[in-house]
Amino acid sequence: MIGLGAFTVFVLGLRHGADPDHLAAIDNVTRNAYGATPRLSRFVGTFFAGGHAVMVLAISALVGLLGARFAAHGAAIETVGTWVSIVVLLVVAAMNLRALRAGEARVAGARTKLLPRALREGSSALVAVPIGLLFGFGFETSSQIAAYAVAFGTDAGLTGALMVGAAFSLGMICTDTLDSLLVHRLLSQRVQLPGLMRVWIGAVTVLAVAVALYEIAQVVGWRSPVGDLAVSGALVGALVLVFAYVTARTRRATQSARAFEPFSS
Repeated sequence: MIGLGAFTVFVLGLRHGADPDHLAAIDNVTRNAYGATPRLSRFVGTFFAGGHAVMVLAISALVGLLGARFAAHGAAIETVGTWVSIVVLLVVAAMNLRALRAGEARVAGARTKLLPRALREGSSALVAVPIGLLFGFGFETSSQIAAYAVAFGTDAGLTGALMVGAAFSLGMICTDTLDSLLVHRLLSQRVQLPGLMRVWIGAVTVLAVAVALYEIAQVVGWRSPVGDLAVSGALVGALVLVFAYVTARTRRATQSARAFEPFSS
């Protein structure tokens, strides 16, 4: 698996990192860890993706070792995984809509609420590692990476499957790290901007609904005029634009506040 195949899996990893449940878990841990270790908390997304990548690579290795058996059931695995993904995405979207109506400033996630209390309320940034590892046990992740490893790496055996897992993990690390950097920035600004958190929650909600509707359309037989690679790139690109917008707004607000500081006394 080289060239376009590696790039395709990397972009699919970017999209997986933008999973609303990932964003909710990273948002939660970053907020909890900010008070104790503000500098380290900005890398919560990296720690989370690192833990998640352990399972991704383990599943990839298993597919590489048992490639022929997985290939025989690849379509069934992908179908079940898609429906699990659809249900989770719609649940996350509903939870975030409720959060917006209630005026809450945290992204909601279905799987985050199922975590043990010690992980859900932990104040260490490193708690993101076991959380990411646990998220990797989900059938959604397992089926996705198994399908990608079969599609792109079966012919190359264990080495090819691990390359698939590594490319996927690298994309996921990029998106998840960007998320914790954004949340850290919002928390560290001296100017409180609750409106921007609502923009972020709204973006996560729209992303969840868009991906769920796209997956439903694919399952019922609709074929997109563009490939999954382009769709994934567009979704991640939209999320990056939201990141850029929120970052720019916080920078301008902070500069304005500092400009008036001499007159505050």
